[in-house]
Amino acid sequence: MDLTRINLTVAAALAVSGVFIALLSALVDSQWMASRRARVDKPAKIEPSSRRFMVVSSSIVSTGMIFAAVNLMPDVLFRPTPAPWWRVPLEAAAILAVYDLGYYLLHRFAFHVWEPGMRMHAVHHRVRTPFARDSLYVHPLETAGGVGLLLLSVVAVGPVTLPGFGLAFLVYSLLNVFIHSAFHVPHPFFAPLNAMARNHDTHHASMRGGYYGSITPVWDLLFRTAR
Repeated sequence: MDLTRINLTVAAALAVSGVFIALLSALVDSQWMASRRARVDKPAKIEPSSRRFMVVSSSIVSTGMIFAAVNLMPDVLFRPTPAPWWRVPLEAAAILAVYDLGYYLLHRFAFHVWEPGMRMHAVHHRVRTPFARDSLYVHPLETAGGVGLLLLSVVAVGPVTLPGFGLAFLVYSLLNVFIHSAFHVPHPFFAPLNAMARNHDTHHASMRGGYYGSITPVWDLLFRTAR
């Protein structure tokens, strides 16, 4: 496997995620969107040192796990031969579908029922009305669980093409940022995006707020945890 190409793909996805956080934060912090947002923002009482520790440690954990996995077990994750272009979106969709179910179960039960997991997840729930930058305010062990689940999803579907992995990883990263973004544009075209952010606001409002899914609302609707 071409490790240089693999590492560049992962680095590019991480760079796009960083730019996305910055641009989305600027958009939702603007007067135009703030004046149209229906929710009442509740500033989190979090010590700056605590926020820095969680953001930096979680970023190190997630980045380290991804780079370690793609460099230590490339033959397990990736196909050594080329594949047709149409395979890329199918692989990405399959990875995200497996991850979506796994994360729903992990989030609902391990982080909202199991006592040790609840204490860990309560760190993230200190933010009652999240913004894009708050997607990084997570206990590092919780971050490890989410990234580990994504990698297991790749193994379950794979081996996959490098572009398929890159697309899945990018969508996973961007959606995790977006659902925390407080995005709201009052136009029917944006209704699905508004709903994603609004539903996660409902989840953050209480440890019993429902909406445990990450990628889609399918499992919340099926198991009746969409409030």
